[in-house]
Amino acid sequence: IDFFEYIVVDNELESLILESNLIKEYRPRYNTLLKDDKNYPYIKITTNEDYPRVLMVHRKGKDSAKYFGPYISMGLVKEALEFLKENYKLRLCKLNIIKNNQNGNNSKYKECLYYHLNMCLAPCINKNVDKEYQEMIKDVMSFLSGNVKSIVEKFEIEMKKKAENHEFEEAIELRNKINLIQEISEKQKIESKETNDKDILGLYRNKNVAIIQIFEVRGGNIVDRNTNILNIDENDIDDEIITNFIKQYYFETFFLPLEIHIPVEISDKELYEAFLQRDNKKCKIITPKIGSKDKLVKLASLNAKIQYDQKLSKYEKEEKDLSVAYEDLKKIIGVDEINRLESYDISNTAGNLNVASMVVFEGNGFKKNEYRKFRLKTVLSSDDYGALREVITRRIERFKNEDSHFLNLPSIFLIDGGQGQVNVVLEVINNYNIDIPVVGMVKDDNHRTRGLIYNDVFIELKERKELFRFITKIQDETHRFAIEYHKSLRSKEQIHSILDDIKGIGIKRKTELIRYFKNIDNIKNATVEEISKINGFNTRFANIVVEFFKNIDNKE
Repeated sequence: IDFFEYIVVDNELESLILESNLIKEYRPRYNTLLKDDKNYPYIKITTNEDYPRVLMVHRKGKDSAKYFGPYISMGLVKEALEFLKENYKLRLCKLNIIKNNQNGNNSKYKECLYYHLNMCLAPCINKNVDKEYQEMIKDVMSFLSGNVKSIVEKFEIEMKKKAENHEFEEAIELRNKINLIQEISEKQKIESKETNDKDILGLYRNKNVAIIQIFEVRGGNIVDRNTNILNIDENDIDDEIITNFIKQYYFETFFLPLEIHIPVEISDKELYEAFLQRDNKKCKIITPKIGSKDKLVKLASLNAKIQYDQKLSKYEKEEKDLSVAYEDLKKIIGVDEINRLESYDISNTAGNLNVASMVVFEGNGFKKNEYRKFRLKTVLSSDDYGALREVITRRIERFKNEDSHFLNLPSIFLIDGGQGQVNVVLEVINNYNIDIPVVGMVKDDNHRTRGLIYNDVFIELKERKELFRFITKIQDETHRFAIEYHKSLRSKEQIHSILDDIKGIGIKRKTELIRYFKNIDNIKNATVEEISKINGFNTRFANIVVEFFKNIDNKE
C-alpha cells in the first residue's frame, strides 16, 4: 500500500452505505462482495399509480414514484413491509386499477383473498375507498419519512396496558414493533433521499493554511470527495476563503452541481450564483443551519480537519526530507544551489525501438510539463553509451538553437547508470564547453537504487536515508516514463501487419485475404489463381500480392 485514505462518518450504517457507493463508483480490483451491480434495497411507493402500492426494489427508477432508503438490512425491509401490511390495508396486486371508473367501479375485477382476510380495501371493486386509501398512503409516507412520534406513543401506551394486564407476549410484540419503527425511521445522511447533484463544502483552517473538503453528491449518493489545500493570510475571514475558492474552483471545473452547500454565510450570494450560471443552468449556494444538510456540512468540515492533520504533517515531513536531501546532494557535488535536476534513462527491447526519457525536478516536485521523450535516430542496437551520446547531444543542440522547450539547462545531470554512462555525458557537454555536474545513479543486482557516482567516486546511500529516498523517487519516475513511451511504440508496432506494406492493396482487400487464408503463411504460399477467387480480387491484384512476397523471399 502506497497511500491510505479514509472518510469519517457518524455511525456504522453510514459507513457501509458510503462504502457501497464508493465501490460501485470505482470498482476496486480486489473487492468482490460489493463489486456487482446489486444495490441496498429501497422501499418504493408507486405514487405514479392511482392506487399506490408499497414494494421493495433494488434500485431507483426514473419515474415519479417515491423511494425511501437505502436500508442496510434486507431483513429490516421485509419486516417493515410486513408491519405495513399488517397495519394498513394497501393493495398487494399488480392490477392496473383506474380511479373514477366510468361504471363507478372496476367491474372486470373480482375481489381476492386479501380482501376477505381484511388485509386490503379492494379499490378494484369498491368505488368509495379513494379518500381512505389516499389517507393511508400519506400515513405510510409519513412513517417512512421518520415522522413516527405519534405512532410510537400510541404503541407505548398500548404496550404498558398489556404489561399491566400481564399480557406479556403481546407487550413484547408491541415493544418489537416500536424498535422496528425507530430503526426504519433512522435518518441516513450518507445517502440522501434527494436526487439533486450537489457539492458539500467543509472548511478547516490553521494559521496560513486552509483545507476545503468537498463531498460530491451525485444522484443522492456521496460518490467522491476532493481535498483542496489553500495558502491564506491569518487575517482572512472564512467568508473570503470560501468565496475565493468558489471563484477559482468552479470557474475551471467541467461539471457544475445544482447546489453548493457551504459552512458560512457569504456576502453577495446572488452575485456568485449569477457567476456560476452556465448554459442556462443555475447553481444555488446554500448555508444550512439545521437538519441533515447542516450535519453533512459539519461532517465535511470534520474530514477537512482530519485531512489537515494527515496531509500537512505528511507535507511537512516531505519538505523536511527534501531539504535534507538537497543539502546532502549539494555537499557531495560542491554547489551552493540546486534549481533544476534533469534525469535520463534509456529503454529498448534487444536493441529494438530505442527510446530515452528526460524527467525534470524543480523546487519541491516533478515538472511534468517539461518532461521530454526521444526516439533514437542513430542508434539501432543495444548500445546505451551511443544512445546517451545522441540524446544529450540533441538536448544541448536544442538549447543552443533556443528551442522554447529546452531553454533551461539543469543544475545537475542525473544519469541512470554508472561511470561509463557518466563519462559519455561528460564528453558531450565538454565538447560544447558546458560546465554542469554529471551524476550517475547506480542500481544493485536487484535493480534497486544503491548509490551515486560523481568525479569517479562512488557514494553509498545506505546511511543517507533522505537522499536515498529522493534519488530512488527520481530514478523510478525516469524509468517509468521511458518504459511507458517504449510500451506505446511497441504496441503500435505489434498492430502493424506485413500486409500494410503491400502497395496498391487497400484495407478491404487485406481484410478479405486474412478472412480467406486465416494467416500470413497461407497468403505467402498462395497462387495467383487462388487469390483471384477471393471477393474484390482479380488477376492484377493477385499478382501484386504474389510478387510482394516473392520479393521478400529474394531479399531474405
